[in-house]
Amino acid sequence: MSAQPKHRTVWSGLQSEDEGSEIGILGIPFDRAVSWRSGTAQAPDRIRTLTPHLAPFTEEGVLLRLRIRDYGNVEPDLDWPRYFARVEQAAEQIIAGQHKLALFLGGDHSVGIPLFKAFAKTVSGPVGYIQFDSHADLCDAFEGHPWSHANTARRNIEQPNLTYSQMAFVGLRSFLSEEIDIKVANPAMGWHTARDIYRCGIEAIAKQVVAQMQGLSAIYLSLDIDGLDPSCAPGTGTPEHGGPSTRECLEFLRLLFGQLPIRAIDLVEVSPPLDISDMTSLAALKILYEVFGFVQENIATI
Repeated sequence: MSAQPKHRTVWSGLQSEDEGSEIGILGIPFDRAVSWRSGTAQAPDRIRTLTPHLAPFTEEGVLLRLRIRDYGNVEPDLDWPRYFARVEQAAEQIIAGQHKLALFLGGDHSVGIPLFKAFAKTVSGPVGYIQFDSHADLCDAFEGHPWSHANTARRNIEQPNLTYSQMAFVGLRSFLSEEIDIKVANPAMGWHTARDIYRCGIEAIAKQVVAQMQGLSAIYLSLDIDGLDPSCAPGTGTPEHGGPSTRECLEFLRLLFGQLPIRAIDLVEVSPPLDISDMTSLAALKILYEVFGFVQENIATI
């Protein structure tokens, strides 16, 4: 019997304990803030479980040589404010470290609240926020709570170094009236619907986002898997049809990483119990491995 390929380990053999690893990963297995179907708490571990089945190459055949330090999960407890404080503290340490990119695996989208708070505290000066999502998550409260996964972007705008003109939303196709009011009141905010992507093309949308984010020293990217069309990502709690494909998402990210200083990412709302043959978890992993390639491409020493 032949030996297993070298990549048949977590993160395809790229895992390292080196504090200088190019990628730092943290899981936030939390789904108490969903408004419909749950299961996203299982995503960080399910995604890790699938990584030995992916070879460490980009889709264009580039061997991944960067190192990944996985810090494990911030395990939930029953005290929601205490848990978010722990997430913020753990994220702050990773963002302030030597990694080129901090990567956070949700969990529902509410985990982006303490994650972005940590980012805004750690990075000096104005920051950018890009959200790939079918929903804007701009409600002040949803179902009686300010920390619902429908409130993430609204809580993030409360940080002093972020303004609406430094926010961009891509893939939108489901709205609440409060969010439309915010959009009308803030015309400098990036607002790109799924139909905009269909009519103009993802490259044109990416160029608009890049132009909007010029001059910022650090950008946080939030990737809600329901930004993809459910045909590509069925395993999510609030799917919305009519969205962009995985291919369009990859091209969007390729352009962003080539021209913008993205320093942190969250990938949220993958729900393994709702998935079909791990399609959604594998879509998330495809995105992550291409992101690894984009980071590697920008580091001349690797």
